Amino acid sequence: MNEAPTLADVAGRIRSLPAMPTVALELLHTLTETDASSADLVDLARRIAQDQAITARVLRVANSPFYGLQSRVASINDAIVVLGFSAVRSLVLAAAVMASLPGGPCTGFSQERFWRHVLGTAAAAQAIGKRLGRPSEALFIAGLLHDIGRLALVVLYPARYAATLAAAREQDRGLQETELAFFGFDHAAVGASLAEHWHFPAEIADALAWHHQPDRGKAGGLAAIVHYADAIAQALDLDESEDSQVARLQEDAVASLGLDWDALLAVLADTQTRFDSYRLMLG
Repeated sequence: MNEAPTLADVAGRIRSLPAMPTVALELLHTLTETDASSADLVDLARRIAQDQAITARVLRVANSPFYGLQSRVASINDAIVVLGFSAVRSLVLAAAVMASLPGGPCTGFSQERFWRHVLGTAAAAQAIGKRLGRPSEALFIAGLLHDIGRLALVVLYPARYAATLAAAREQDRGLQETELAFFGFDHAAVGASLAEHWHFPAEIADALAWHHQPDRGKAGGLAAIVHYADAIAQALDLDESEDSQVARLQEDAVASLGLDWDALLAVLADTQTRFDSYRLMLG
């Protein structure tokens, strides 16, 4: 096997990854905006509708039982009117990321299981946020993107990452720990580089960088919630992986969220319900 790349090597090769759709990046940069003008909504609907793949994914979720709509939503514009700009923006971002960043050929890596896991983490992050009174949209996006660095490693270094996956299974150790052994850094560090390259909002970038080490993230930020959501998605086996491992939790970070047993049970049920809707994006 070739010499392990450095993080600087990865950062340099990130430019070769498929670009996220312009509309997705623009929407991501508007996460801090609370209001959108009528003209903005009309322009959004028009531009999204031009991409049939994204539109189809969004409408499948919009028409799921989770939203409980009385009549079927037939267009992005209708979805915005009925569900609201924020909800549709989250769904569009998810659909765009899934459509534009497919995994490459890497032995042992399942693209479907990957997307099931991150959608599950996004659902869990929203469910936790609901109990904490935190806005759900940024949590959904942070959960969706938290492992994007892993996808980059699969695409850029498929042979080395295949060996990483095999070693993790054979040695029964955590994937993050095995990434550090094979690369000298983990997917969270790569995710932070991607966030910088694509100019993600600061709170999203912080969650990507520190979801395995939330004590190093911004105080009161999203990292601790995504950290817990990641473990919940794995505990619920939402990716249906035979060798899924529950992530090691930082007890202080989890305790800081203040969720008691009853709240956790509610989070687990809410996560499953949300995931059953979001997984419709997978077709």
